[in-house]
Amino acid sequence: MHHSYIDKFSYQNSIIHRLDSRVKVITVLIYTAMVISLPKTYLTVLTCYLVGPFALLVLGKIPLKFAFKQVLLVSPFILVLALSSPFYDRASLTVPFGPITWQISRGWLRCCVILAKFVITMLALIALVSTTRFSALLHGLQKMGVPKILVIQLGFLYRYIFLFIDKVQHILQARAARKMRNLGFKKETKVAAAMLGSLLIKSINAAENVSIAMQARGFDGHFRTLTKSKIKANDIIFALVAVSLMIFLHFIIRPVMT
Repeated sequence: MHHSYIDKFSYQNSIIHRLDSRVKVITVLIYTAMVISLPKTYLTVLTCYLVGPFALLVLGKIPLKFAFKQVLLVSPFILVLALSSPFYDRASLTVPFGPITWQISRGWLRCCVILAKFVITMLALIALVSTTRFSALLHGLQKMGVPKILVIQLGFLYRYIFLFIDKVQHILQARAARKMRNLGFKKETKVAAAMLGSLLIKSINAAENVSIAMQARGFDGHFRTLTKSKIKANDIIFALVAVSLMIFLHFIIRPVMT
């Protein structure tokens, strides 16, 4: 398990990477809120909101293949919710797409809107994480006044998730090496339960070791970085461009497309 898998592109050098983490976090949060707040019938407008995340990914030199792969990894959870919509709302609706209008049921429209909002917000989140070192992100959240306990939990999650995945992989490899035949559903269930119990015990011990190691290195609940966080001219320019884009989408594109 490579420890830099989640944010392996955050150590690059680009215009977006050099921005202050607080500016990027606030921008992504506001942009996400705007996307989520769009009505369920605004499918055509959502296509225009893809501009923001794509611009961050391109300027941040993040491969689009990597970004969409991450979206696909978590898509099964949202697919269950989205694909259930057509079954309980089958009323017909006329949807404009620029000069073109087409008929679609409310259920399928809601399904497409849910998926579109999911893709847009996930791409924005991936752009944030992929262009910001996690330590800088935690430091920025700390500077923004986010509750200390939440910042500490995020820090522990980031450090512990790799150990947890490693232990899962070791258990599965050991199981595969010892599995000589099919034991049947009942015995396989017992073996799986025993594996989960072993994983739980190992994860508790690993969590204690991580906590002791962090305390031994002087961790006092505050995340520090070598570089001082300071709002610069580039951050102000980025914020102005982002605000201009949001105003343009909300007050110009949205009325025209609907």
